[in-house]
Amino acid sequence: MTAETFLKEKLQKFSILDYTCVKLVYFFISLLIFSLYAPLAGLGWLFYALLAVLSALPLWIHLASLEGALIEKVHAFLKTNTPSNQVLLFLSTFFATLMICVLCPFIGSFSWCIYLTLAIIFAIKPLTVTWFW
Repeated sequence: MTAETFLKEKLQKFSILDYTCVKLVYFFISLLIFSLYAPLAGLGWLFYALLAVLSALPLWIHLASLEGALIEKVHAFLKTNTPSNQVLLFLSTFFATLMICVLCPFIGSFSWCIYLTLAIIFAIKPLTVTWFW
């Protein structure tokens, strides 16, 4: 069994709530990175928007290719969750968060401890399902 196959089996146990919590963890980790590395604020929001769209595009195409209504598509999408989808989810969330922080600088101006605490709180639910995300 390869590592990809092993992780794929673990990630396919996620529910919609787990997937949402993972996305929130990625959001708060992105805010943490933005608050600790000030030069990220120097790039334009349009650059981050372009990167967010480019990294989310494969996820949207995969979701659109599934059969059924939106809720059925989301459930089918979770059944095909892979490590590569998680990387794309992180990148799209990271760049979207940076875009939001450039547009609204007060969002990224809190202490890094707050972002770390929120990321840990939202990580608890997905970690009860699997530790391998």
